[in-house]
Amino acid sequence: MAYYSLLALLAATRVAADDFMPYVYFENQEFLANGSNLARMSWTEIEAAFQHPSHTDVATFGGLDWTKPYPGSSIDGFEAHLRIANDIPWPDSFAKNQSTEVTALTFGLPAALMDAGKSLPLPMDPSWFICRHYFVSARPDPTEEIDHACGFLSAECLADMETSLTGNWFQEDPDVPCSALILDPVPVSCQDKLGLVRGDVIALNSESLQDASTATAYVTDQITEWSWMIGTGTVDEGNTTAYYDASNRTFIIGTVFGYSSSVDEAKRQTPKLSLACLRPEWVAPSTPNVTSAVPPYSYPPQTTTSATTTTAQSSQPATTAPSGPACISGTVSPYRTSGDFKELCEFSCTYDYCPPTACQCLEYADIAKASPPVGDSDGCPLDDATDDDYVHLCSFACSHGTCPEATCKLC
Repeated sequence: MAYYSLLALLAATRVAADDFMPYVYFENQEFLANGSNLARMSWTEIEAAFQHPSHTDVATFGGLDWTKPYPGSSIDGFEAHLRIANDIPWPDSFAKNQSTEVTALTFGLPAALMDAGKSLPLPMDPSWFICRHYFVSARPDPTEEIDHACGFLSAECLADMETSLTGNWFQEDPDVPCSALILDPVPVSCQDKLGLVRGDVIALNSESLQDASTATAYVTDQITEWSWMIGTGTVDEGNTTAYYDASNRTFIIGTVFGYSSSVDEAKRQTPKLSLACLRPEWVAPSTPNVTSAVPPYSYPPQTTTSATTTTAQSSQPATTAPSGPACISGTVSPYRTSGDFKELCEFSCTYDYCPPTACQCLEYADIAKASPPVGDSDGCPLDDATDDDYVHLCSFACSHGTCPEATCKLC
């Protein structure tokens, strides 16, 4: 048996502890499957919330019959399911009075591969090894209808993705044959559509599916303590920005049907990759979050230095060292329905200043880019722009040497 995902590895430990506090990925970031991006939640809260999910999606794809010896035969009817539950509270010990929006992914098998009497899969032949790759991107346009076959990706990207996920079978790790490992990035040819995103991997073989809990979690459409889940960080309950962050993500699932080490060299073939893409149907926001009853993005407090003369206090935030992966590329938030924030967000997000009420980060790095030096002039929005995001973004951009005339002025 072989697991690769951090969630899967920790799930095995969790079962032994029997404490009903599943791990979820805290938020979407470049280094998704990093240990620092794991957090624990109450299973009772998760289970209750997913009784009535806010958004759903399902994709079907073809694969191979793994109940027969490798290489088997083609079979349709594999499924990938997405569900989003809003406002699941974090434990008070982790983040008091804070919640998150959790996305859970589950999977289903063709009826021919299931034992209907037990609602469990039929035994997998020992000649098989399956690697399931997860990639999460906020870059694809959420207003476009999702193509479950991932046809929005270029032919070059699809070809490179197949090579990346199948071309190095048994070459990356002597114990697990997966061609790509956790934290491996999508190919460069895919990054114009997806951004720089790094994957997670779950690896399954015949021994894995002999365990009923593992089989239920990874190849049946049931949300369990072991399910693959991701949140939106810590937010106040009812935060519409977080709602849209969760529903705007595109999930690219690559299932690789490959051979185990027991297969004779003469019978080995290049593994087969099946892709499925998931994203719930777009629902346009009625109003931006900043005008809702939910508190807007909380800007860091400003710090000032005492001087012999009195100077105007800048409205930009104090510069602080990032506590985690830093934003180095961004654009206007796709659910920002009013205002002209594109140039402001593209500049500010480059230097890890990317307020989610106006902007959307597209790429992260371990270390923030050094911002241009602060000049003598502050920036203000134009007279007809009173939005609080303009106040802060104009101040940041203009004081660092970029003052878009369409939205800001020196002051």
